[in-house]
Amino acid sequence: MNDTERKIIEALSRVISPVAAHNLLKRALRGQSPDLLGPRSWVELIERSLQRELMGVLPVSGLIPDLQKLVQQLRAQTPSAEVVRDPTQPTLETTDLTEYVDLECAQDREALVQELARGEGVLAVVLDSVHGRETRLGAYTDSLVGLLSTVHRLLDRKGSYRVFYTVFREAQLVLRPLDRGYLAVLTRNETNLGQLLYRMSKIEAVQVGER
Repeated sequence: MNDTERKIIEALSRVISPVAAHNLLKRALRGQSPDLLGPRSWVELIERSLQRELMGVLPVSGLIPDLQKLVQQLRAQTPSAEVVRDPTQPTLETTDLTEYVDLECAQDREALVQELARGEGVLAVVLDSVHGRETRLGAYTDSLVGLLSTVHRLLDRKGSYRVFYTVFREAQLVLRPLDRGYLAVLTRNETNLGQLLYRMSKIEAVQVGER
């Protein structure tokens, strides 16, 4: 497995299972040998056939963040004459979409949870950290917090994760580690999962030196 293939599998494994990630990439390659693809060909494959395959299993409207980052890296390896960029479209270099939250500030924590809770189709929001816990549980009870905390601990023991999601019969859950805690959003199944995954992936905790 070459480096680009490995990075694609790692990116996909953040939103689907590793087995599904391997199978999805295999379908996108359609018999092509990964070792024969250059940076430009990988970009085309990711943005076209791989994205189509991903949209078949996830309700996403664009590339997931880790694949966007990989595309930018591949484009940087491609001679500029081969890549034509639309100057009207913002790039990761010109637009910082990262959203920072100061977990030590109760007002910041509450504001983030309230904003997420107002999102379309959102059923519950939990922000749990060593500095405090903020919740908007809707029709759910505190037992949901216990369940989410257990899921976070299990995932964290297996190794660092960026965003985790799972789909239940009547809801879908997105879990994002923040510092030594987590942020969780539970939504209805019809809610746009791709947009929520992207938003959650851009939320970062303010580090001590940044205050």
